[in-house]
Amino acid sequence: SVQLVDAYTYNFGYLGTRNHGNEGGDFLIAGPGWKGEKPKGIKAIIVSETQLAYALIRTQLFNPADLKNVQAIQARYQVRTLSQYLGAPPPQVPSIAWPKPVAGMTKTSALFPYLNFLLQFCPTHPSEEAMRERFATLGIGAGLTFDPAKLPADTAKAIDEGISDAWTDEEAMRRRMN
Repeated sequence: SVQLVDAYTYNFGYLGTRNHGNEGGDFLIAGPGWKGEKPKGIKAIIVSETQLAYALIRTQLFNPADLKNVQAIQARYQVRTLSQYLGAPPPQVPSIAWPKPVAGMTKTSALFPYLNFLLQFCPTHPSEEAMRERFATLGIGAGLTFDPAKLPADTAKAIDEGISDAWTDEEAMRRRMN
């Protein structure tokens, strides 16, 4: 099975026997702006709400003696662009200047410039428009510049405390789960 997850961490699709049968097939995973007809040979088109997505692929292993069968199945998995699939020249797309992650950035407001970069690939879901507007007042949003030095001191402090509280809550949840 293949679990498809968008950048919002929403499971937007599954490929597997429960919904597509046992035969396998070719599937088109499309971004939110994709338009077109289903190409010949494509079993289904699955649309992501974001331009970035990932796939979690699971292959069943019955017992250690079955490992060779699993490896043979895995060797047949392919990820190709649509142009590769169609044997057509690739479209001209701009290169992406990915920012370098900063050590420890998930524990501080240093995460927000990286988040701002990622949000350009994530159209705002209608249910989040009001929240995005509030975030924008802090400089958090696609194409915005987050600069804690430009925020009122109490706001910058509240952001740092909120991040710390979130990690404290996450650690408590992890302890409960373990």
